Amino acid sequence: MGQRAESASGAPVPSGEEASAAEASVDELKAEIARLRGRVAELESAPRDDSRAGVEERVVSPSVGQHGYDYLVALVNHAPNIFFIKDLEHRYVAISRLAAQYQQMTPEQALGRSERDVFPPEIAEKMIAEEVEVLASGKPLEYEQELPDPSGTRYFYTIKFPIYDTKGAPLGVGAFVTDLTDLKRSELDRLSMKEQVIRAQQAAIRELSTPLVPLGPGVLAMPLVGTIDSMRAREILETLLDGISQQSAHTAILDITGVRFVDTQVANALVSAARAARLLGARVVLTGITPAVARTLVDLESSLDGIVTLGTLASGISYAMRAGDSKNKMPARPGSPATSNGALQANPATGAAPLAPR
Repeated sequence: MGQRAESASGAPVPSGEEASAAEASVDELKAEIARLRGRVAELESAPRDDSRAGVEERVVSPSVGQHGYDYLVALVNHAPNIFFIKDLEHRYVAISRLAAQYQQMTPEQALGRSERDVFPPEIAEKMIAEEVEVLASGKPLEYEQELPDPSGTRYFYTIKFPIYDTKGAPLGVGAFVTDLTDLKRSELDRLSMKEQVIRAQQAAIRELSTPLVPLGPGVLAMPLVGTIDSMRAREILETLLDGISQQSAHTAILDITGVRFVDTQVANALVSAARAARLLGARVVLTGITPAVARTLVDLESSLDGIVTLGTLASGISYAMRAGDSKNKMPARPGSPATSNGALQANPATGAAPLAPR
C-alpha cells in the first residue's frame, strides 16, 4: 500500500474520500442548526398555555426597555381599584397608592408590613387565613367583606390570587379590591325608603280596612268589608278603642254587612271589642248580620253578651242617636211624664218610644 501524503507542516493530507465525508458532516450540522433555529422561532410564536403554573403573559412590550417598570407603576397607581401583592410571609411587597391611602400611610410606609401591623388581630388573622387558602388551592378567591373605619363600616369586594415564579414555585398573593361602600349605602338608603313607603301604604290600607266615621256627638261607626284575620282583628280593636277614647263616644257601631264569612276568630274579635268598649264606658252595636252569618254564629255557639245587635246600619244609627239623647236628658222633675212606678213614657211631642233601660 502507498503511503499517505503529508503537508508542508508534516500533517497528513486527507484523501479525497475523507474530505468528502467531512464536508457532508458539516452540511448535516448546518442543517440541524437551521432546524433547531426554526423550532425555537416556532415555539416563540406559538400561543402560550396560561394553565401552566408560573407562566405569565407578557404585559409590557420589550420596546419600552427600562421604562417598563415606570409604565406598570403608573397603571397601578391610577387604577380605580385597590391593588397589592404580599410575599409568603404576608408582607406587602407591592402596593398601590390608593391601597396605602386606605391604611392612612404612604406606599413606602406600607411596604414590608403585614396585616398584623395594620388591622385588629381578629381581622388580620382572617385575612391571613384567606391568603393561606389561596396558596393551598392555587385558585383565586372572591368574597365581600366589611371593615371598620372612622367614618363607619366600609364594604369591599376582594379578589385574591396566587403568584408563581417561572418554575411554578409560589411567590405570594396578589389582590384587587373594590370599595362598594357608596353603592351599599345607596342600596341601604333605597331599602330604607322602600320600607317607609311600605309602612305608609300599610297604614293607609289599615285606615281603609278599619275606617272610623263620626256620625254625631258621641257616636262612631266602623263599616267592615272583606275578610277579618287575626292582624285585622287587632287593628279593629286598636282603632275602635282609640276613637272611643279620643272622641268620648258612648256608642260604637260595627257594621259587618260586607263581611261574608264569620268564624270563631271573627266572633271572638267582636266580643273582645265589646268588652273593651264597655271598660271605656261605651257600648257596641253590631249591625248588618246576614242570615248566613247568623246561622254561623249560632252553630259556633258564640256568646255576643254585651253587644246590641240590629239588622241594618240605619237602625243602628237611629238607636245610637236615641241613646245619646237619653244620656243627655236631664233627670225628671216633678210633673215630668212618668208613670207611678217610675217608668219613662213616650214623648208627647214626638211620640217616640223611650230607650229601654240597660
